[in-house]
Amino acid sequence: MPRKLLATSTRALLFDLDGTLLDTAPDMIAAVNALRFDAGFAALSAAVLRPYVSKGGRALLRIGFPDFDEAARERLLPEFLDRYRADIARETRLFAGVDDLLVMCGEHGIELGIVTNKPGWLTDALLDALELRSIFGAVVSGDSLPEKKPHPAPVLHALQTLQVNPAAAWMFGDDRRDIEAGRAAGTRTVAAAFGYIDVDEDIAAWDADVVVRDARELIAYLD
Repeated sequence: MPRKLLATSTRALLFDLDGTLLDTAPDMIAAVNALRFDAGFAALSAAVLRPYVSKGGRALLRIGFPDFDEAARERLLPEFLDRYRADIARETRLFAGVDDLLVMCGEHGIELGIVTNKPGWLTDALLDALELRSIFGAVVSGDSLPEKKPHPAPVLHALQTLQVNPAAAWMFGDDRRDIEAGRAAGTRTVAAAFGYIDVDEDIAAWDADVVVRDARELIAYLD
């Protein structure tokens, strides 16, 4: 990928949360399996559930309870969220290389933000538990605005908060919605191939400007 794509004009880097900044899968999967245990079902493997973590609680419950109808799964959702919130950072960690990327951005004066579809009460709890909130100048959650990704409004709102023009920013995510939101907002885009992506998903079809398999790969572009 040409180095000019991430040039010194870069002034902001926006992260998706689940599957890009943080490996939240272990704690979300644990919450699903706790509900399955209560219902008398065996635990599902991480390999089965992990690709759906970025798609949210409803997607996880569709995989976790395939024989339940939509209404029954919807009734499970509040309990799932409460279970997850109770142990929200037991095993959640930054993805490999993200810490180095954050340090490099700080050294180069690149503003940092988060744009996630996760509800604010969970986003805030997670960032507080991991003592990460102060690093990010903008945090836009799924209920911060009427619109969610792939709508560009959350990306634009984050950049307005950071006072950065979209042309000088990047949106970094592990879901097609992240790339679509960033592109519609006028940012450049980075696809996190290390995130929660189904094996049948064609990342190339997202048309991101850059695809990385480790967050450290971005550091080489931050001149």
